[in-house]
Amino acid sequence: MTRDEVAAIVEAALTRLVRYDYQLLDLKVCERALQFRIAHYMAQSRLIRRPLTLDCEYNRHWDEEKLLWLFGNPRASKVFPDILIHERNTDANNMVALEIKRPDQSLHRDREKLRAFRNQLMYPHVGHIIIGHNRQGQLVREVRWVDG
Repeated sequence: MTRDEVAAIVEAALTRLVRYDYQLLDLKVCERALQFRIAHYMAQSRLIRRPLTLDCEYNRHWDEEKLLWLFGNPRASKVFPDILIHERNTDANNMVALEIKRPDQSLHRDREKLRAFRNQLMYPHVGHIIIGHNRQGQLVREVRWVDG
């Protein structure tokens, strides 16, 4: 799966979210509610087909807890990525790891986590979905890919 294909899947999902579920954005629902709707729309893509699966909050690495070594921590940390596209129980098809944030929230910790997904678990496409209204009341809908 290429970055352009992944970007198209995410953009189509965000378009549907804004079109059909705008009320969720107006109500300022929690991140998990937005995560579910975005993942629901992403899963409808024909590009995500077996053996790939789209999962939310998937915290397993084979039969163990998903752990990443994050900067400054002497031990590996448990992680619960918002959205993954991967093949379960193998690292052969780790494709996409996404974190969802509202505008004006710090991306620092999640950026570190996404880099760890790239470097430690070999997910080639990692990024933030930033969705919601900013302090000025304007809709922000952005995907920021994390490279390096």
